[in-house]
Amino acid sequence: MRSTIGPTRAFLYARSNGESQKAPTPIADEQLLRLREHAEDRSYVVVGEARDAAHGNSSSRPGLNAVIGSATCSPPDFDVLLVTDLMRLSRDVRLLGAIARRLTSAGIRAVAIDGPFEWREDGEQILRTAVLNRLREMGGCDEGD
Repeated sequence: MRSTIGPTRAFLYARSNGESQKAPTPIADEQLLRLREHAEDRSYVVVGEARDAAHGNSSSRPGLNAVIGSATCSPPDFDVLLVTDLMRLSRDVRLLGAIARRLTSAGIRAVAIDGPFEWREDGEQILRTAVLNRLREMGGCDEGD
């Protein structure tokens, strides 16, 4: 974990799920624009951006891999990961938990700007509950999930 001296370094991540993966997408572009504005409003320094399109819910997404790679440097390249919604990282609770563990073990917090959710070091169970609630709201989760 880095000291609190200096500006907060942010990494932005956007993902769209139904568009061609060969070109920038309007959905991902809009997400990144909103994330840049959020970072600027908080005086964060944007140190990286990544996007994925049409990769489904797989963990083998180039943009997500860039996020994890930057997070696992020693020391990490950024302090906060900004996404528009937790579902941009994954709709799979297990994969999201694995992402949360990687980030929190590096001292990185994640903020979903469209929701009242942020996770820190104690966040895995809170994250799981938030994701399940969000999936239920979207109609995509049963009680047994």
